[in-house]
Parts: sequence; structure tokens; C-alpha cells
Amino acid sequence: MAHIYTPLSDRLYKGQRHSHTGGYSRSRSNPSGNGDVPRKVSPTYIWVEEQDVLSRGRRGLPIKTEDWVKEQQTMLKASATESFYHMPRARTTSSIRRQEWEELIYIYEVEAEQWMKHEERTRRVAQERERTRLRIQEELRRIEARYQQQRDEEWTAQESRRREQSEIRDKDRRDRARLIVEAWTEYESRWSSLPTTEELDFKTVPWPLVLPPKSTDDITQEAIVAFLYSHHHSQDQSRKERIRNAQLRWHPDRFRRFLGRVSETDRAAVEEGVGIVARVLNELTEKEKKKSA
Repeated sequence: MAHIYTPLSDRLYKGQRHSHTGGYSRSRSNPSGNGDVPRKVSPTYIWVEEQDVLSRGRRGLPIKTEDWVKEQQTMLKASATESFYHMPRARTTSSIRRQEWEELIYIYEVEAEQWMKHEERTRRVAQERERTRLRIQEELRRIEARYQQQRDEEWTAQESRRREQSEIRDKDRRDRARLIVEAWTEYESRWSSLPTTEELDFKTVPWPLVLPPKSTDDITQEAIVAFLYSHHHSQDQSRKERIRNAQLRWHPDRFRRFLGRVSETDRAAVEEGVGIVARVLNELTEKEKKKSA
């Protein structure tokens, strides 16, 4: 026989509560079970009873409570089974903390490894830069040393050339001085012996030149000046005095007395040469007069 639902208010006021076995039990507050004091009823069960009453009131149909409870139990069991297989199991606080700690350690290890790799790359880059800097400095030192050696060699070569040139100039000056002194000595000696010389030619005439002329073309003003004005002889005489003494010797009227001793072949050349020397001496005299004025 189906159980006929009793209104919730009626059962509560009668102090009844449906047990799991289908009967009623006494309330803790009324052990005698006389029904004067209502027993403590389960909230879930009360809700079920209320829903049953409301459903009957709306539809006006009788409801079998046992069938509805069984249906609810079946649905709850299926929901529990699904939750058991599809929902993650609850983890204890210690397991959660251990997993979090392991995750932190893993993250730290990854970051530490990345940092170590970064430091290693930085160290390698710094070492490579230092090696490059040292290599460049060494190359610059070698280049500077090579340039310095070249400069030293060039300076040494220049100094050697300068010494050689200086020595050559000194030698030339000494040779020229010696040559001038010898030429002046020969010049004075020939003039001293000229009055007693019986035969003369173009070469034996004591020309006022450092080197004996081969023709009248070699008798120039520059050559005469270089010989007469040289400081290697007659240092006690001025230029005017030197020119004056030369004019006394090379005046054409004075030198004519020696032309008779010159050979016929060289007489014309000697006479031409004497005229050139006389004109140069006259020009030098005029220049000295202008300087003195």
C-alpha cells in the first residue's frame, strides 16, 4: 500500500519525525514521546516534505513519497559517482605546500641556470673584448716600433748624408782653399820671374785665375773676382788695394813690354786676354767707388 503524505505542519505539531526505517523516533527534548514537544526534524527532509506539499497543492494529485525519495537518492548517487571520477581529489595542505615548494625550486633552478648562462656569455664577451684590446695594443706597439725604427733609420741615414755632405763641403773648401793658395803662390811667383822670362805663350802668362785658362773664353769677371777677392790670400789687403795692385800689372801699356816675348802663334790671344783683364779690373774699381760713395 502506498504511503499517504501527511501535511508537514500536522506531523511537526504531533512531534513525529520519519526515520530511515520508515517509523518515527522520539525527540531528545521529549524522551517519553508523548507528542507534546515537537522533535528535531532534519532540514533536508523538511524541505522534501514542503516541496511535496507545494507540488500537490499546485497539481492537485497524490504523490508517492517513497518513489520521490528513491528518485532523489538515485540522482544523488549518480552525481556523487560522476564527481568522484571527474573532479580532482582534495589535496592536503602539506601536499599543496610541498608542490608549491617544488615549483618554486624548479623556477629558481631555471632562473639560476639562465643567469649562469648569461654570466658565462658576458664573461666570454668580456674576455674576447680584452683579448681584442690586447691584440690591438700589441699591434699598435709593433707598428709604432716599426715606424720608430724606420724614423731612426731615416734619421741615421740623413745624419750620415749630412755628415758626408758636410765632409764633402769641408773637403771641397779645403781643396779649394789649397788650390787658391797654390794658384796665388804660382801667380806671384810668375809675376816675380816674368821680367826675366825670355819666352812666353798663352799658358805661361800669369793670369789672375785659380785654374789656368785654355782660351780667352775662360777669362771671365766671375773667375777673376773669385781669385782676387778670396780670403785665403792677401788677408792684409782690402779689395781696393787688391784691385789697384792688379791694375798696375795688367794695364795694357805696362804689359806691352812683355808681348815681344810671346810667340807669334799666341800673341793675339795673349793681347786679347790682357784687354779682358784690364776691362774687368776697371769695372770692379767703379763698383767699389759706388759702394764707398
